[in-house]
Amino acid sequence: MKKILDSWHLLAGIILGLGLGLLISWVIAPVELTDAPPSLLRTDFKDGYRALIASAYASTGDLERAEERLVILNDPDIITALESQAERSLTNGKSPESLEALIVLAAALKGESSTVQVTNTPIPFHTETPSLPTQTGTPPTPTTTSTPEAATATLTPIPINTRTPRATTVASLTPGAPYILATQDEICSTNISEGLLMVYVSDSSKKAVAGAEIIIEWDGKEEHFFTGLKPELGNGYADFAMDENKSYSLRLEAGSVAISGLGAPPCQDDEGNHYWGSMRLRFEQP
Repeated sequence: MKKILDSWHLLAGIILGLGLGLLISWVIAPVELTDAPPSLLRTDFKDGYRALIASAYASTGDLERAEERLVILNDPDIITALESQAERSLTNGKSPESLEALIVLAAALKGESSTVQVTNTPIPFHTETPSLPTQTGTPPTPTTTSTPEAATATLTPIPINTRTPRATTVASLTPGAPYILATQDEICSTNISEGLLMVYVSDSSKKAVAGAEIIIEWDGKEEHFFTGLKPELGNGYADFAMDENKSYSLRLEAGSVAISGLGAPPCQDDEGNHYWGSMRLRFEQP
């Protein structure tokens, strides 16, 4: 009989404790949920938030609404944040649709928003350079008339000698205006399969310039290539695959001082293994 009474006491205690716990958690001191502002989100969650905003802009075309949403993140520079995320997306192999939406939104903000500008930013991308296979285009020599084109529908003629490169950009080369080397960086990233010489060209308002002819020389050889042939990396972007232990000289056909002594920098991964890095040059009109 005593064992039966003890069992009933134990069961009653469990029921009483469970009821008291539910009373406290549901009635006396319920949990209050408070929404945190997007500016307090973790970095990866902020990236997801920007990607959703860029996708919404791609569907609606409402630039003002997209900018209002981005401001909530309290980024020091909205355009730089978008461009940096685009480069991280390339490095991490994210979906091309998300990457394209980020690039389109950043370009729209540059061209249409007077309140959001890239200021005192020496380089538009601040993270590792994307890992995409290199396809170095070799347009015809300057004595031959040709028309390089980016795979887009919007056409913007670029007056360079007898060529008419075209790309989806609001900027175009200004005849006779020289370019200066704004930044030069060495890039060590194991996500890049070979040493690249990456060139970015922008005008005085920091808008990407497509169709800019780049001349590179080494060991008595010369090759010409153009920006804008890889629009997924930006209309002002072009690259050249460098050979190991070779020194290159590079200049813009539209006018710039030749930059010599360029080559793939030696790098090491986390395990101490050697590999060849890349160089990044950014030219702009003063």
